[in-house]
This record gives sequence, structure tokens and C-alpha cells, in this order.
Amino acid sequence: METFTAGLGLQQILMIGLGIVAVGFILKKLFKLAITIAVMIALVYYGLPLLQTVMTK
Repeated sequence: METFTAGLGLQQILMIGLGIVAVGFILKKLFKLAITIAVMIALVYYGLPLLQTVMTK
């Protein structure tokens, strides 16, 4: 660990850690958004034909 932190100051190490946390947070939000959009598309894709068949009867 000493060889890794030898060239970096404490502030730089904290900034790198904060950057990793920020990227993880953004990716988590994007993943939730992607799942939500996929569920909506599936509902529309399978729900509309079902509604059309029910309405025509």
C-alpha cells in the first residue's frame, strides 16, 4: 500500500475515492432508469394488443 500512496497526497486519494463513489451512484441511477423504461416498454408492447382485442369484442 505504501508504494501505491507514495506519489499521491491525502487530498488526491480522497478525490479519487469520491470520484469512484460518484460514478457508482450515477451508474446505479442509470441502471434503475433502464429497468423502469424496459418495464414500461414491455407493458405497452404486451398491453396494447390485449386492450385492442378486448375493445373490439
